[in-house]
Amino acid sequence: MPIKLVSTAASSLAILFSLWFLFSSWNSQNLQRGLQTQQDEIQTHQLAIQSQQQQIQAQQQLIDSASQLANQVGPSVIRDLQTLQVQNKNQKIASLLRKYGIEAKSN
Repeated sequence: MPIKLVSTAASSLAILFSLWFLFSSWNSQNLQRGLQTQQDEIQTHQLAIQSQQQQIQAQQQLIDSASQLANQVGPSVIRDLQTLQVQNKNQKIASLLRKYGIEAKSN
């Protein structure tokens, strides 16, 4: 009779450990699914950030190009407008230049 009792106790213990292991495995799988979901969301956000950074970089390049062009061409255009305003006594050009703080003076 004691052997049957030990055998029954050992079997019961084995079943309990098996159930505990089963539930632990399910819990682990659920945690892994949740972690994978979070990693996917992080990757999606990183891709969106990378795309925005590329857009910002493209915009900055455009701004730099425009600034360089303005610095190269701008002064000569202003000089030409001043010359035209003085030669033709054009009040519209004079008011445009004054609007930006430039006054055309005759030589």
